[in-house]
Formats: sequence, structure tokens, C-alpha cells
Amino acid sequence: MMKEYNMSPYFFYLFAAILIFASLSVVLARNPLYNVLSLVVAIFSLSCLFVLLEAFFVGMVLLLVYAGAVLVFFLFVVMCLNLNTVTLTSAQQSRFRWLGTIVGLMFASSFGLAIKSFIRAQTMEPSSIRGTIEVIGKILFTDYLLPFELTSLLLLIAIFGIVSLAQGALSTGKDVENA
Repeated sequence: MMKEYNMSPYFFYLFAAILIFASLSVVLARNPLYNVLSLVVAIFSLSCLFVLLEAFFVGMVLLLVYAGAVLVFFLFVVMCLNLNTVTLTSAQQSRFRWLGTIVGLMFASSFGLAIKSFIRAQTMEPSSIRGTIEVIGKILFTDYLLPFELTSLLLLIAIFGIVSLAQGALSTGKDVENA
């Protein structure tokens, strides 16, 4: 008799490792083009993790909307802009170090809260709510309507800003920093 192997844990660890390395590359890469491409890889691996968790709708929407539309648009704008590296003075570098330290501490505290929430969730009963389209739509348009609309407004403002930056840089032939 043949033994059936469950490949789900292996794929989970594979996509989780890809997600971690791609996320680190988003933050640590110096070239903006590499940042956007790494973000595409991170969103793809996150979508794969959602599919492994049987949240197919969320995984496909994440893949289609973010990796398919928004990030391709950002990639187009980054490629249109002429981004040169800027050398910073030591005073500017120390200011950014302090800012980085504060952001790092905030990240560490939120990571600690996430670990605490994870440990607390392990003692809870399994939820009967599945991630179906009806349940997601009902919750999204009743309980979370205001954050949903504010997010769409924020994305619209970001698109207008990116388009105006790209038009200004393309029409003048200058860098965005000098415009």
C-alpha cells in the first residue's frame, strides 16, 4: 500500500521562508526597483499562505488586486522616475538612526503583542466562521465599512500623488528631488 504524504507543512514553511526573505529585501534593498519587485514576491508568497489556509478568496484577491494592479502601477512609476542616490550628511544620518531606532522599538513591541495574542488564541475554541465570500462581504460592509472606505480614499490619494510626481518628472525631464 502506498502511503499518502501531507505536503501542506512543507509548502507552508517554504512560502513562509520566501515571505520573510522577500520582506527583508523590501526593507533593506537600496534600489527602489528591487524594493517593488521584492514586494511582489512577498505578496505572492502571502497569497500562497492564504490558499494553504483554505482562504481562497482572500488569497486570490490579494494576488489580483495588489500584485496584479497596484504593484505593477508602482513598478511603472518607479521605472519612469529617475531616482538617484542621495548622500546624507552625518547629522542627517544620525537623525535617521534615531528614527530607525524608534520604529524598530515600535516594531518589537507590536511583535511582542502579536506573540501574546497568538499564545492567547491557542487556548480558544476553534471558530465556526469560515472565510467564505458572503461572510467576508457582510463583515466588511457592516462592521468595517469606515476603515474600508478610508483605505480606498487613501489609495486614491496615493495614486493621484504618484501620477502627479510622474507627470512632473516626465514633463520637466528632472529628478523628482529637484522638481
